[in-house]
Amino acid sequence: MNVLFLSQIVPYPPHGGVLQRGYNLLKELSHDASIHLLAFVHPDVLPHAESLEASRIALQKHCVAVEYFQLWPKTSPVHRVAGLAAAALSSMPFSVLAHRSRAFHGRVRDLVSSNRFDIVHADTIALAQFLDSQWSIPTVLTHHNIESQLMERRAGAETGFLARTYLRREARKLSAYENQMSRMFDVNVFVSKTDERTLAERIPGLQTSVVPNGVDVEYFTSRQQNGRPTLIYTGGMNMFANRDAVLSFLQRMWPLVKKAMPDVRFFAVGQDPPNELLDIAARDPQVVVTGYVTDVRPFVWDATVYVVPLRVGGGTRLKVLDAMAMGKAIVSTSIGCEGLDVKPDVHLLVADEPAAFADKTIQLLRDAELRARLGRNARELVEQCYSWKKIGRQLIEAYRMAIDKRRRRS
Repeated sequence: MNVLFLSQIVPYPPHGGVLQRGYNLLKELSHDASIHLLAFVHPDVLPHAESLEASRIALQKHCVAVEYFQLWPKTSPVHRVAGLAAAALSSMPFSVLAHRSRAFHGRVRDLVSSNRFDIVHADTIALAQFLDSQWSIPTVLTHHNIESQLMERRAGAETGFLARTYLRREARKLSAYENQMSRMFDVNVFVSKTDERTLAERIPGLQTSVVPNGVDVEYFTSRQQNGRPTLIYTGGMNMFANRDAVLSFLQRMWPLVKKAMPDVRFFAVGQDPPNELLDIAARDPQVVVTGYVTDVRPFVWDATVYVVPLRVGGGTRLKVLDAMAMGKAIVSTSIGCEGLDVKPDVHLLVADEPAAFADKTIQLLRDAELRARLGRNARELVEQCYSWKKIGRQLIEAYRMAIDKRRRRS
């Protein structure tokens, strides 16, 4: 099978989120398919020529061809402001405008016209603009989240009037764009049944498939934790959802936990921590902010409890799967574990109100037997359901579904 894979980001290094999913799926797909990858470069992830070349070398192990393109709002702060301003005046969502590229569009057109691909995979809704509904080639679109829902949730978490108004307008534009563009694809792929149901109810007649997020169960393994009681959250602070989660936790749950467990520590692990978080850590020596780390595993292994106080999100959180694979006891909000086939009190503890979240965190800090039981159950679940090998096969099945649908239609 020959696959033209369009990605909104170079999926390397595979550290969290869409990078982790993209890299591991390409790795698994390469066993059954020849992949031609077109991807946009994010300078904040690959800032130097050396890192770009390293990513190319790594991805060429799994792809027959790798081509990179510039993402114009990321080229400078001025370009980003221009993009946001353009979106404010446009009926198109910011993410769609941000990915506009004549070079990318022209390359997709040229490759499709070569008639050597069995499938075109667009890995996010913003890339739907590069496809043509008149093509004879089957197409697949991945929804990592329901982007309009994610934007609406983010708007709900904003306190500023202008930001909230802007984001709610973006949510409406994204919803209209999803309704229009999703219909073009032979198969729409979702990372959770929850997201699949949400969009299928909005857009009747969609052909859908669920290909969940996964985890490398050989890389993320369980180890015994000893020492001082420690909480941890991991996630790049360049993402609003992660910043909001950490700051909300420190403002609303942390004082309650610390009062009950005076020697507890909290580690916030992830790139680009905001000044507000750094200021909190400067005032409180029990709050540790690491910034970017190349390997989160030693930090997670050393933690007693993994907390997921997310208030904004969509799809499924790979960070939760990583922690489960490492046998960690987890306390999460409903949004934090949304879309995963987990059972509260079996695989993790769930609480949404700050006081309840703090209580369950304290309970886990004090109860080693409960931590061990939840950790064992979590590890067993990811081994059974969320290994990348199994998920790669599910994506191949989604491709075959798209090919069969197009064959029947023609």
